[in-house]
Amino acid sequence: MRKLKNHMKAQIFLFITLSIVGGYFLAASKKQIDQGSQKDLSILFIGNSYTRPLPEVIQSIAENNNLKITYRSITPGGWTLHKHSKSEESLKAIHERTWDYVVLQEQSQLPSFSEEQRREDIYPYAIKLVNEIRETGAIPLLFLTWGRKYGDIQNIPDDTRSKMQARLLEGYQNIALSTSSEIIPVGLAWEEITSTDKAIDLYDPDGSHPNQNGVYLSAAIFVSHLLKSPQLNAPPIGNIPKETAEFLAQQANTLKYNP
Repeated sequence: MRKLKNHMKAQIFLFITLSIVGGYFLAASKKQIDQGSQKDLSILFIGNSYTRPLPEVIQSIAENNNLKITYRSITPGGWTLHKHSKSEESLKAIHERTWDYVVLQEQSQLPSFSEEQRREDIYPYAIKLVNEIRETGAIPLLFLTWGRKYGDIQNIPDDTRSKMQARLLEGYQNIALSTSSEIIPVGLAWEEITSTDKAIDLYDPDGSHPNQNGVYLSAAIFVSHLLKSPQLNAPPIGNIPKETAEFLAQQANTLKYNP
């Protein structure tokens, strides 16, 4: 357990370094969002079923924080970045306009696999997509997802959520290094809440996909990073009580400034 905690600390330290590097690229783009004035952003989401429910909620939270988001989403179930890199629809969408951001989400298990497998199955296709994105003037963002509720027991019988999350973090950090891209650390917020607050369940009954709490938290992390703001207004959406929405938004604020 001590080794796992030390490993996570090292990973989070590396994440902070990557955030600084990613922040440099964001600043260089001159697409900063100023507080106090209505801003418009266009975002293309490329991923699978983990991403699918997020854009609408991101848009709603953003509107309550003086940020208007226009988006398009391409999220076939189970798709990998490899599939997207060869998809005419995905590549055409990247080039159909000058997006402000293009979000990339890998299949939920692949980044947690071995470095050898990541080199073969992820990096070449992530690099290709990021190159396509930068050709248009858009900024690529990597959506760090969460560990499954009971870990990846399909492939590792004695796995746990925390062990899987540590591997996912390592995988996305290495994708970020290979593409010089910024990470949106959604999975870190999931790990923090799931480890410390048993009253808040983020998972669908399948133990993999997000329930409405998980969707809200994930969306709040995105908006917090897009706004670069220490405070986030948290409107209740759907059946989420106001108190729960505020708690989840606060976790987004805390994660951004104390990763």
